[in-house]
Amino acid sequence: MVIPEEWSHMEADNMGTVEWQRVVDLTQIMDRRNGKDRLAELIELARQEQKMLTVVFYDINGLRLINDTYGHHEGDNLLLYVSKIIEEGLTEPDLLFRLSEDEFILALYDETEDGAAERMEKALELLEKKREQFGIYYDASFCYGVTAVYPSDKFSVNEIITRADERMYIQKRNFHIDRAGMRLRRNTERGRTAPGFDYNREFLYEALASSTDDYVFIGDMKTGIFRYPAAMVEEFGLPGEIVENAAAVWGVLIHPEDKKGFLESNQDIADGRVEHHNIEYRARNVFGEWCWLRCRGRMVRDNEGKPEYFAGFITNMGKKNLIDHMTGLYNRYELEGTVKKHLVDDGRKFGLMILDMDEFKNVNDLYDRSFGDEVLRVTAQMISSLLPSNARMYRLDGDEFAILILNGDWDDHIQIFNRIRYKMHRQQEFEGKKYYCTVSAGYAAFPEDGSQYLELVKCANYSLEHSKLLGKDRITCFSPDILPEKERRLELMELLRESIEHGFAGFSVAYQPQVEAATGKLFGAEALARWTCGKYGSISPGEFIPLLERSGLINRLGRWIFSQAAAQCGKWRRYRPDFRMSINVSYHQLRKGDIVPDMLKKLEQFAMPPSSLTLELTESYFMKEEESRENVLDKLHGAGFTLAMDDFGMGYSSLLSLKNIPVDVVKIDRGFVKGITEDRFNAIFIGAITELCHNVGKQVCLEGVETEEEYRAVRDTGLELIQGFYFGLPVAAEEFERQWLSREL
Repeated sequence: MVIPEEWSHMEADNMGTVEWQRVVDLTQIMDRRNGKDRLAELIELARQEQKMLTVVFYDINGLRLINDTYGHHEGDNLLLYVSKIIEEGLTEPDLLFRLSEDEFILALYDETEDGAAERMEKALELLEKKREQFGIYYDASFCYGVTAVYPSDKFSVNEIITRADERMYIQKRNFHIDRAGMRLRRNTERGRTAPGFDYNREFLYEALASSTDDYVFIGDMKTGIFRYPAAMVEEFGLPGEIVENAAAVWGVLIHPEDKKGFLESNQDIADGRVEHHNIEYRARNVFGEWCWLRCRGRMVRDNEGKPEYFAGFITNMGKKNLIDHMTGLYNRYELEGTVKKHLVDDGRKFGLMILDMDEFKNVNDLYDRSFGDEVLRVTAQMISSLLPSNARMYRLDGDEFAILILNGDWDDHIQIFNRIRYKMHRQQEFEGKKYYCTVSAGYAAFPEDGSQYLELVKCANYSLEHSKLLGKDRITCFSPDILPEKERRLELMELLRESIEHGFAGFSVAYQPQVEAATGKLFGAEALARWTCGKYGSISPGEFIPLLERSGLINRLGRWIFSQAAAQCGKWRRYRPDFRMSINVSYHQLRKGDIVPDMLKKLEQFAMPPSSLTLELTESYFMKEEESRENVLDKLHGAGFTLAMDDFGMGYSSLLSLKNIPVDVVKIDRGFVKGITEDRFNAIFIGAITELCHNVGKQVCLEGVETEEEYRAVRDTGLELIQGFYFGLPVAAEEFERQWLSREL
């Protein structure tokens, strides 16, 4: 390879070593650590001077291939030249530093996103001119992503770099896809044939390909050459078993609606961002028919950690759309056809069970939808393995499944459900990632609960909904008694919606005192939602809160409750400055990214510090959200709110987990107070939990103290706070003032 004179001159002037880690010697620009420190200073300067700062993340295309093909000497020359071009347009206090081997960060002071993008495009044009001028054979270019940082933004350095990286990656993905298509067109025009394919005979490719109905494939990631079995070549008219630039060749055959996902998934593999994939798409065979395929593959890396092989299986799911292509189960259309066939042909009794994975959305939120799909697949396999020979499983929608048992009765379904429940009652793990989901189910039987397919599905769904309302993790057999309850819930839902749309008519806030355990003196209050409607009167929060959560209306009510309680707290703190207010926050609210700014804005309106409020979250939220909860909890803590775990002891938490749960207060559930005067176990338990919480810096509040005897039993256990009917019922603000604050007011 002949090195351009200009590039060689730069190397002689600037290079002291070819080791990229010694960044200053190689490129004469700042290294990662110092660069990030300087970027933080520049962000603060822009914030103080109310200027925009635009950050660019750029990545040299194909540097690894250039190093492998032409040597690191040539790759270093390219890095030097790109750095020189980028630096030429910089002025104080602009910043350029090296993030990794082929990744750089550029920060442009008082520059817009459009202006930054224009600079990068000009740099690319100049690179292309130089490449043509010096006869460079490889692609000398880079991909970039631009993100603007405004004075009001609160992003960290890492968050800003990540935002720019994500935008760069979109451009890089499109770049590689476009380049693959160009290579295919160029090779086709030149009549170029694919080169030979060399692979390790130990893979026993032929034996594998001939022993399964699936299509076995293997690809060399360093050459881009793939091998496919003869059956696949024949079915889809591939140019041969050895295929160069396979993604583009396949792309011609992929259904237009599936092509984008197919190409992006393959690019993820090519970039080394994922180790495996599982994707479904349609491809046109030689007869012009669209066939559903499921492709599963895994990356194999060499001793240096570089992608070497990608191998796997492609399953031809057939031309009929009766298979769920993610799980391999029959789908709802096949279920409908099977049920109708049995209804018409033989009239034998059978049972239909519909299952739903509880809180499955948490899995998607905790990781991503791709991992969630894998969880659905392995769960389907696990459940299928538990079924008897007279049962078949189907995939419905989302995380719902159906099980059909011929000649089965309620007892058979109970046994099957209990097997599934037992398996799901432990933390699961897949690909090193842990998750937890229980299952709920509803059951309907033919002929008892219906004589038509839709009737049976409706009854099973009603039963499933009933299981969810009873607390999930259970199965319910359909009963006519469920229908009036269903109708009541539907009507209540409409009445709730009407109340909220009319300025929260019928809603109110009640306040229950929280007292110091040792003295019984007032500490603060918990704000509790109440609702009364004209038709049914006062409705229990245990009934209307779940309805609001399911409909999404809980977010609107939650904001209203927060506003009412914060305003009331501000009023009472004028007379009693140490008064504290506890407010329940639904996990649905926490999933909305704007909750912290909304709360702070409201408190600013009332001239109240966040430290005057305690936000109560249910124990289940802390147990099931894990990593996904950390960001919002950190923001709440950082803003100054006190955080409390509500209902501790009634869910899935362990004593060990108390150490790592980011809360200030643990509220022990009222269930431990019941019978405490006769059974000393609960008192001992409360004392032990209190001591443990104190050892890890948390306070304890006990709920549900209703009598003087119960108070005496727990008073000396070391608790900070107590709440319960013995000290006061939840009452309206005026009554609370009369009972507790009349002297101050």
